[in-house]
Formats: sequence, structure tokens, C-alpha cells
Amino acid sequence: MKDTITSLSQNATVRARAFGGFPYLATRLVSSLFHIILLPRDWPLEHVLGLGLAQRQAMANHLPTYLVLARDLCVYFREDGQAYRWSEIPRDGYLTWEKLAPVDPIPESPDLSARRLELTLFEEAQHQGSGTATILGDITKGGRLPTPDEEDRLVGTHADVVPRRLLPCPVCGEWRGECFDTLCRELVVTVCCVCQNDNRCARCGELLYERRLSANYFDLADRKIWHVPGFSGLHHRCFGTDVARKR
Repeated sequence: MKDTITSLSQNATVRARAFGGFPYLATRLVSSLFHIILLPRDWPLEHVLGLGLAQRQAMANHLPTYLVLARDLCVYFREDGQAYRWSEIPRDGYLTWEKLAPVDPIPESPDLSARRLELTLFEEAQHQGSGTATILGDITKGGRLPTPDEEDRLVGTHADVVPRRLLPCPVCGEWRGECFDTLCRELVVTVCCVCQNDNRCARCGELLYERRLSANYFDLADRKIWHVPGFSGLHHRCFGTDVARKR
């Protein structure tokens, strides 16, 4: 699938406010879209941090994850699980929820139901009186300008029109490495093979998508590099969980 042009249509608005139904996990799918997992307020902080719930979620999904505790406090987890205290909580983005399964079951409660309604109303209020906008993946494909050395080293293609400096993976045979983008030839991009897909459901352990999220792959059929936006992972169905049954 050519996910470079895949998009989610939502209403556009200026996103100055942040959702205040703390605590919750906010997983960044693309720069303008976060997935929310509400956490019980009666869970001690030691339960969330001490048992590594937030860290395990981030490491399984392999996506940037925020444990949001207050309007000026969150813990940011990188894809590798490294944690940093952060004062700026996620804002200025669209929200979605009940798509990614939480790493541990979260018991239902009146408070959780009330905050789920609060989340719905918050998103509806953000949309009121707005037009439509399109959420895309990174249109630069994570590209960067080349160094002087790369301008010569990466130019050109192999005999079969595969970009120079891409090499076949010894396991799956797909091409991987760094090269100039096939569409925007001024940017250097990273190309991943199917073996490098490490985005997994935190509950069942299955891959969230057929390819690595927020990454690029080279398609031999059309000799182009295509980008897979992070929201492609929302297609996953973790059967047997509450998340799956609500869809």
C-alpha cells in the first residue's frame, strides 16, 4: 500500500489546549495525532512507573509515549524505553482512543467512563466551527539534507535502477540503507526492509502493521520509496481484548 498519500480526514482547528483528564498515556502516531489510553486515578504512581506499565507500552509499540500526570508534568518515553521528565504535555494535535490495546488490562470504573465521555466532548469541542483537514505522515519521509561527502557517494543507481548505497537484506532480500529519495532527490532518507518492523501490540505481541511505522521501504515494482505513516498501526485488531470488542 502506498501509504504516503493515505490520510485521515478530521476537522481542522487551532490546537492550543491539552486534554485534562489525567492520568493517561499519549502515544504519538504522527506529529499531529496522538492515541490516548486513560489510566485509573486510583492506581498509585508506583503501579504505573514501578511496574513499568508506561515503559512496557512504549517499548512494545516502539512509538514515542507520554505518561501525562498533570498540566505541567509528564514522563516521556522514547521508543527504546528511555524515560525523561517533561514539563510540556502533548497538545496541538488530534486525538484518537480505544485503538491500541494497553499492555495490561484496565478495569472499568465510573470514573473511567466519565473521563471517556470528557475525552469525547473535548474532541468534539475542538472540532466545532471548523472546516476539514487531512492528517498525513511525514511528507519528507524523515529526510535530511546530505553532507558534502554524501552528495557524491549516494548519487546514482545500481544497474537495475535501485538507488545507490541500498543493499539487499541477507534475511528477507529487500533493500535497506540510506539513499537519496526517489521523489525528492535533494533529501537523504532511510529505507527499511520488512525484517526491521518492530512495532508490536503491547497486549498480544503481534505486529501493528505489515511494515515498520513512520518508516520507508523501497518498492521494486515501481522503483520508488514509500513512507508508512504511524497511524497505519491503528488497523491492528487485538482480538479478545476490550479494545477489539468495542470496534
